[in-house]
Amino acid sequence: MTTITLENAQLRLVVNPEVGGSVVRFDALTQAGVVALMRPGSIDERDPNQLAMYPLLPWSNRIAKGGFEWRGQYYPLVKNLENEPLPIHGDGWQRSWQVVSQSTHTLELELRSNEQPPFDYHAELSYCLIDRRLEVALSVTHLGDQPAPYGLGLHPWFPRTGDTRITALAEGVWEVDKAQLPREWRRLTPESTWNFSNGKALPERLIDNLFTGWKGQARIEWPARGVELELTTVPTMSRYLVFSPHAQADFFCFEPV
Repeated sequence: MTTITLENAQLRLVVNPEVGGSVVRFDALTQAGVVALMRPGSIDERDPNQLAMYPLLPWSNRIAKGGFEWRGQYYPLVKNLENEPLPIHGDGWQRSWQVVSQSTHTLELELRSNEQPPFDYHAELSYCLIDRRLEVALSVTHLGDQPAPYGLGLHPWFPRTGDTRITALAEGVWEVDKAQLPREWRRLTPESTWNFSNGKALPERLIDNLFTGWKGQARIEWPARGVELELTTVPTMSRYLVFSPHAQADFFCFEPV
């Protein structure tokens, strides 16, 4: 297994193309030492859910009833995670990506996938370090004879501390059922526990919910660590998902989708 390291004077990024094109770790290089900006993983880890970030395609999250109907035809989807009863996050994160090019600061990957109808696609994923910024680009081209619906996103895992704060505008959130499937949308008010629009700590209990009405910008703060991270999407994405099992967890996920 071969990982690839990108590095400049401010940042270091380690990627494993063979494990879903995943980021193994993303660190700031400071005078005080290395500071993890995402939850660090091991270079020997084969499970993307134990790493720092992976791509979501050709859809994100769970598909109800193990498949979906599209233009009058039903497409079953194979369950792809042992502890999940429903297919989740597509197949891109579980496949080996090919290296197209690499340099000190940039890595370009590609994936060809056609084993899960109606998805038949070529995907491109790139990581680039520019000063104090990481740019991630993800795109997909459908190659099938008939149109198919696609969804794209990123699944970063961030360190969770007691004082972690998220700032991300949203108009509403989808409540979920026991299977973590959306069942009812509700509008957020200034008093809402999950209203991160003006900055808020993570909830004590499970959160695994999709937020709508986003403007594609977010800020994550770890005051005790003296670290702040800003996130911007281009084009502007209107949805994000927040996941963390409970207050004792050492991670949370903020997923632009």
